[in-house]
Amino acid sequence: MRPILFFIFWANIFFVNAQQTSSPRDSLLKYQFLNPNLAIKFGMEYVDFKGGSEPDIEMVATYAKIGEVLLYMELYSSALEYFNSALKIRRALGVNRGKNIIPTSPWVVLNIGNIYFKNKNYEKALDKFKEARTVFDKAIKPQNRINGLNTSNSNIGLVYGARGEYEKQEQIYYKVYDNIISNTSEDGKQYTSTVLYSMSQILSVKLLKDDLISAENKLNEIIQFYEDKKSKVSDLPNSLLIRNYGYVFSIMGAYYQSKKQYGKAIINLEKALDLFKSFPVEVNVTSSRLSECYLAIDEIDIAEEIALENLNFKNLSDREKRYNFKVLEKIYLKTKKNQNLLSIKDSLILISSGSNSSKIIKSLNDLETQIILSNSARELNESKIRYNTYLYILIIGSVILFFSLVTIRINYNYQKEKGTRLELEKDKVTEELNKKNRELVSKTNFIIQRNDYLKNIQKKISNSQQEEEGLSNKFIYKQLNTVINSEKSYEEFDKMFVNVYPNFYKKLNQIYTLSQTDLRLASYIKMNHNNNEIANISGISLRTVESQRYRLTKKLNLKKDQDLNSFLMSL
Repeated sequence: MRPILFFIFWANIFFVNAQQTSSPRDSLLKYQFLNPNLAIKFGMEYVDFKGGSEPDIEMVATYAKIGEVLLYMELYSSALEYFNSALKIRRALGVNRGKNIIPTSPWVVLNIGNIYFKNKNYEKALDKFKEARTVFDKAIKPQNRINGLNTSNSNIGLVYGARGEYEKQEQIYYKVYDNIISNTSEDGKQYTSTVLYSMSQILSVKLLKDDLISAENKLNEIIQFYEDKKSKVSDLPNSLLIRNYGYVFSIMGAYYQSKKQYGKAIINLEKALDLFKSFPVEVNVTSSRLSECYLAIDEIDIAEEIALENLNFKNLSDREKRYNFKVLEKIYLKTKKNQNLLSIKDSLILISSGSNSSKIIKSLNDLETQIILSNSARELNESKIRYNTYLYILIIGSVILFFSLVTIRINYNYQKEKGTRLELEKDKVTEELNKKNRELVSKTNFIIQRNDYLKNIQKKISNSQQEEEGLSNKFIYKQLNTVINSEKSYEEFDKMFVNVYPNFYKKLNQIYTLSQTDLRLASYIKMNHNNNEIANISGISLRTVESQRYRLTKKLNLKKDQDLNSFLMSL
């Protein structure tokens, strides 16, 4: 059920942003999902526009919005810092200026909860969502209070769903639905789209519960609601009603995908795509899931075409690039297109290492610098100190110091996150390789022990002149010899060897034409086995091993001063 929960989480993120009041930061809001780097640039330009004026509630909102961009980019540590900074400035505004404002921003608190939720710290996430709900309940403006309570409760429902408490989740979603219906008239702005979104939440939890009958009834109810309301919405193709209706089929597609019913998943996802024509972010997310479904039913060409088309999408975020590269990785692994696979691996490494991090950090540093400068200007005005050279130098020095500290802090957090990710990947790869190597050694030892045991039986039989139950010792001897030298006995060894040394056979075959016997002898030498051990593994005599080594040396065209063991170990 993870695909459904994943979709609902990001849909809720979009829902939170949609509830917040528009401001002069419209460009920042516009590009936060389409082009995060550009969004940060607009945030910085807004701060520059504010100039030397005192920090205000809009400055709080700018910090908060930058935090949202970082959250979307999955840079959780940096996002948390900016959310906390926004809260500090807001508290300072209330205390220092004596203004009648709520000392905290519940929308920021909600987003902090989203960070905890994304990191599976559900207890802290639940605390933050409940804290936000408490603040929203005290809001002066009725619409802010209603929107805030609904969003807080929706996020609390997410926590219940993640913990498998579906009954609680369903109850709170119905509470949200009832609150929307009872507190908003049909003449209210975005009424129909909000109601439809709430209905889609209820649909999602019914799917999580595998209550397909109730889910089907709810789906029919949603379809009827949409058909009744769509004629009343102006500019329907670009409306939130269309987007939220598309979410319904995305949820259905995610459910069927989780159940491996890929045909039904494809039908619903294609319906969603048709509705998302005017919403490029949703198009990419949905088509990426569609590509996975086509891959699952071995429609590889279609899956590849969709994934490549997604990557050509303008202003695609790193998160979505990574998702589509992962799909292509699966495709090229399955089709064994090694060159393409290497290219995809390089792209994933580039994204993971933060290819745009320098731009982000520069933007954040510039933003922080502008805020520090504005604070300095305010302090100069309040103090009414003019043309004081010493104080001017002191302030500039403070700016430089703060700039340096901010740069160090951001770089430290980024490098820490990067280092942790790379270390985990390295440990995972190392452990997997060690595991495969242990399995290979274990398999080799088993073959040696088995062959030794069978050879002992052969010796006993050869020394015996008795026949029993009409079966001659000579016949048994031959049968045992067949078992020892059976090709089937070494198939598992070959597979394990390739897993540990994936390029060894490939390198040999690129230069030389070798038989299966030659390749297997080379693999034993690669594992640093001596001639006696190779004889025991292969079930042949020592002299035969020596002959095979001589023939392999000739085939490899080794010079007299070249050692066979050293040559193979170097590959």
